Amino acid sequence: MIQLITAIKNLYDTFSKYTTEGIHHCDCGCIKEEEVRKLNSKTLRNLEEDDLVSYHGSALYTWGDIEHYKHYLPRILELRSLNRNHAFIDLKEIFSKLDYGKWNDWDENEKQAITDFIIADWIEFANKQYSEIRDIELKAYANFLELKELLRLWDISKSEKALKNFVYFFYYHGTQILNGGLKINDKKYEEDFISLILTNKLVNRLETEFFKNEVYQQDYKEKISIVLQMIEQYLKIKNHQ
Repeated sequence: MIQLITAIKNLYDTFSKYTTEGIHHCDCGCIKEEEVRKLNSKTLRNLEEDDLVSYHGSALYTWGDIEHYKHYLPRILELRSLNRNHAFIDLKEIFSKLDYGKWNDWDENEKQAITDFIIADWIEFANKQYSEIRDIELKAYANFLELKELLRLWDISKSEKALKNFVYFFYYHGTQILNGGLKINDKKYEEDFISLILTNKLVNRLETEFFKNEVYQQDYKEKISIVLQMIEQYLKIKNHQ
């Protein structure tokens, strides 16, 4: 599987042919000259979120065209990956802009570079750091990838961080999942989550995790206990139907 650093490099390489030549903006006053200066004050890889946030809100509407957005896209995605939980420009906003720009009609290598980034970014987010994964994050990633694929890539069987992230996620959303399914972008999902639990023998893993954290991480231990109770009760009812 492609690493995040490689996926980001590939974004820069793929979109390197696009420049800011001919970029324009609305002159009615809705775009401040200060924001224009900030955007032009640094090279692409030195731009920060604060330099890009005003541009991103107006891009394609009243500031620049599609080739200009493609020029800035690698840096926008890179910055978002560095600050997933508190990004000025979140993944939902990026998808909305891509959707408006009809990105599914772009060149195949451009679409693949974006998809490879999303996959690598999700793997990093779900498996390699302690993350605040809630339904809103799943909805954002599910704009790009099927939920089944996202869950397949959530490696709760091998990664302790991934398991802990899932425990917190299920603590907040387990009741919805087990009572009709969690709504993700206008569709409810239950069986995909149950399959994830069963195929990874999650009950056994959580029991082990509970005793391992019996003394330390009390908050985590309590959440493991609640998640275990929810899953065991669900399976008990399911097995007796």
